[in-house]
Amino acid sequence: MSALYVPAEPRFAIHRSEYALDPITGAPTKLTGDSGSAGEDGASFISVLVMAHSGADKSNKPGMVWVWAQVTPGRRARTSAMTNLVLSMPPSSGLYTRASSSQLMGSGAADDPTVDIGRRLSSRFKRPIFVSLNNVSTSRLTASAVVAGPSLALSMVQADELVALESCLVAELRMALSSA
Repeated sequence: MSALYVPAEPRFAIHRSEYALDPITGAPTKLTGDSGSAGEDGASFISVLVMAHSGADKSNKPGMVWVWAQVTPGRRARTSAMTNLVLSMPPSSGLYTRASSSQLMGSGAADDPTVDIGRRLSSRFKRPIFVSLNNVSTSRLTASAVVAGPSLALSMVQADELVALESCLVAELRMALSSA
């Protein structure tokens, strides 16, 4: 008895990249494979993984894009680690709304930027884009705020990182979608 081999078209196009984030200017620099751990002292690293659904048959959802991003402070991020993340598929109901995707991908915290970034990217690229951000928030509770009172409860410490992160996402989505 012999097995019949039927080649299948890949259902996803996967694109990975990594950036060093300058702590002074907040400007990201794309790293290449031979650049080592290039970056200023105290630099953060941004890893981005884009997965675009090719929609090879009618049962699939062509045009769906998932993006994972991670900000790693002070050491080299590993983009290969991004592949260990569990793929969160959108709801099977066929109603692909930002609300349902943010429940899957966002933390739901008051300062979670996932929903806003996902909405802007979906509008810009005219397709559903589901975003998962690791180690990224627009504000952070500081130890001194607990003593100082509620007026100082939130300290804006990652605003530059957030802007740089979104520019990296836009650049990588352009690259991934143009080559898909």
